[in-house]
Amino acid sequence: MVKSMTGFSKIEKDFPEGKIYGEARSLNNRYLELNIKIPKADFSLEQRLREIAKKYLRRGRVDVVLRWEKAIHSCPVPRVNEVAVSRYLELVRELKEKFGIEGSIGLENLFGLKDVIFYEEQPPPNETYLVEAFEELLRALDDERRREGRSIQEDLEKTLKRIGLFIDEIEIRIPHSRAQYEKKLKDKLKEAVGFVNEERLLEELLLYAERCDVAEEISRLRGHMENFISSMQQTEPIGRKLDFIIQEMLREANTIGSKSTDLYISERVVSIKVELEKLREQVQNVE
Repeated sequence: MVKSMTGFSKIEKDFPEGKIYGEARSLNNRYLELNIKIPKADFSLEQRLREIAKKYLRRGRVDVVLRWEKAIHSCPVPRVNEVAVSRYLELVRELKEKFGIEGSIGLENLFGLKDVIFYEEQPPPNETYLVEAFEELLRALDDERRREGRSIQEDLEKTLKRIGLFIDEIEIRIPHSRAQYEKKLKDKLKEAVGFVNEERLLEELLLYAERCDVAEEISRLRGHMENFISSMQQTEPIGRKLDFIIQEMLREANTIGSKSTDLYISERVVSIKVELEKLREQVQNVE
């Protein structure tokens, strides 16, 4: 099954203390490079999330961001720093006794003093909610990568079909190419010696057949195409395997081109190599 390495997903998930927002973006990469930004950067939690990610990701650069927004009722709660109040009052008593200062200190004065009032932040969301949101985000990303993968597979199959047609044209042309070479050889022999030496002609044709026979290369090329098609049905990551198969297909195409002396066949080989380059570009995006 072809799965793309590129994709994007976005979620909003409610939980008792507020809401979690998540975004995941995936790009091409030779290996898996996972970058996670979460509200609670606990090492054990991050390791847990990385283990979860392995269920959905095998290759690609993936950036995941989770942030949370508190509910209205969970705003910071004002608290009184009783220790600070006690110290301030003690300081007032000392000043009154030492310098004979009269007067009193009221609540309005206390609340204006530094560190008397502080705000108690609500704790970050429970790890369970972060894990749930993370997995939901990656499921959505995986769905997107699979959807794009289906589109890539359709393009790959169309490209392979065009390559198959060019191979068919080469096979149809081969007998004509041999006959054309035989006629040209006979004409040269007649021109050179005035008659055709059948034994000499046969030797030359055998040499030509040995030197220019591409049946094995065509057979291997078709075999690689079948391997390519069957590999696209596999469930594990196949991007690297497909890239290797394309290299082997290109090797066979180059050999066919180097053996051929027929312009028509050479033109089809060039067309095959153009289509193989398209395959290579498409496969770079496959996980």
